[in-house]
Amino acid sequence: MADEAAQGGGKPAQKRATGEGAALWNRGILRAIWFPAIGNFDFLFSEYEVRDMNNGCRFLDLAYLPGAGAKGCIEIQDYRTHARDTDTGRFKDLCLKQALLALDNWIIMPIAYL
Repeated sequence: MADEAAQGGGKPAQKRATGEGAALWNRGILRAIWFPAIGNFDFLFSEYEVRDMNNGCRFLDLAYLPGAGAKGCIEIQDYRTHARDTDTGRFKDLCLKQALLALDNWIIMPIAYL
């Protein structure tokens, strides 16, 4: 994961966080929290693809990559897909995803969405 951030980002198909295809909850979070706090959407990407330390492909809800090795990740954890309808294998994988990101020096901010 460090390599993608150091080289300027994940795969070429990455989407700007505010562009077409950005999930409705992404836009709501960005409008209510991100823009008032930061004032712009520079360096923010939606559905950002990275390789984890096990060489698995992971998608981050929102990735913030301002440069100089800084890596931030906002994970929107909605109740339906992260709790109510999740089996134990999926739950373990979600926990592993965050652990591997943290081990790779990502700053992670999970946001519960009901």
